[in-house]
Amino acid sequence: MKLTEYHVKNIFRKKGIPIPEGRVAVSAQEAALIAKDLGSEVVVKSQIYTGGRSKAGGIKFASSAPEAKQAASTLFNSEIKGEKVTHVLVERKMAIQQECYLGIMLNRDDKNTTLIFSRPGGIDIEETAKKNPHKIVKVPIDPIIGMRDFHLNRVCRNVDSDPVALKSLKNIIRKLYDIYHNYDALVVEINPLALIETGEFMALDGKLEIDDNARYRQQDLVQIWDKDSEHPVERLGREAGFVVIKLKGDVSIISNGAGIAISTLDLLNKYGMGTANILDLSGGATAEKVMSAVEVVTQDSDVKAILFNIFGGITRCNEIAQGVTSALAASSHDIPVICRLDGTNRDQGIGILKETGMDAAADLEEAVKRVAHVLGKGVRS
Repeated sequence: MKLTEYHVKNIFRKKGIPIPEGRVAVSAQEAALIAKDLGSEVVVKSQIYTGGRSKAGGIKFASSAPEAKQAASTLFNSEIKGEKVTHVLVERKMAIQQECYLGIMLNRDDKNTTLIFSRPGGIDIEETAKKNPHKIVKVPIDPIIGMRDFHLNRVCRNVDSDPVALKSLKNIIRKLYDIYHNYDALVVEINPLALIETGEFMALDGKLEIDDNARYRQQDLVQIWDKDSEHPVERLGREAGFVVIKLKGDVSIISNGAGIAISTLDLLNKYGMGTANILDLSGGATAEKVMSAVEVVTQDSDVKAILFNIFGGITRCNEIAQGVTSALAASSHDIPVICRLDGTNRDQGIGILKETGMDAAADLEEAVKRVAHVLGKGVRS
């Protein structure tokens, strides 16, 4: 669950992280009024969920209310990286002495939290990571002990020894970690974290992504979250109790586990096919759950074929087969379905499918080849 910048900055403000003065606008006229109230040069920023908006033209500068109105009008009448702009944030333009990057994120590989700081920040942070990775400081934080002074000290070695700047930076890092911890975040970042003319740091942007599994604990954020930002098939899946990930291909993968789904995606790619969506049945899938899953993925107009990849343990292959046959019998969609079943009651499940004339196999690569055949796709070596 991602939040837009102005929602993130509201959290920053409540927690005491300095941000520029500004307000959100939903019309060009409102943007002009905000700029007039601020009485100075302003930044007009599109509020979208994808990164890289500055390079895509999603941030504009204005030195007067009429210019702010024109800038906002341009943004409202455009799409930035495929997203329609419905809100803009109008803020006072700050005099920047140095742009830095500050982020705290879940590191799944190391099973800890990682504090990241880079003296060069701003829109070129990705280039810094590629060309000058030594300029980026990464500090692992054990979630059991949390943030400590020695973590801060490792970051502050890379900042000029001005006491005002150091105090400001430490204060922001501590508060950012509290946000990360208290809001069940996967990532919270400030880019740029700007050193301004007062000698203190200020958050000129903000990103916050919440673990979907913690929605029940973060109801205040759920209330302000823009549900329209979620793809319809992902929303349908969530409402039905599934995790669905929308992608850009034409084959829907229904599996009982994330790992098996990724291996299926890779094999589809090997044979020149892309994945439209992935739906995870998880363990213990019943025939009823399978019927519900098929109903969800067939709402995605990109889907031209469905590939089941099930390894039966707790999940029994015969129940999957019963669910597939029942779902297709009740469905009005004419979408080919290929099933790979292996594990508990595999032969029984494959037998049920073949009795109804469906395509089933125990070998994954064979199943993928059959998907390629029904879609008329070529095979890549």
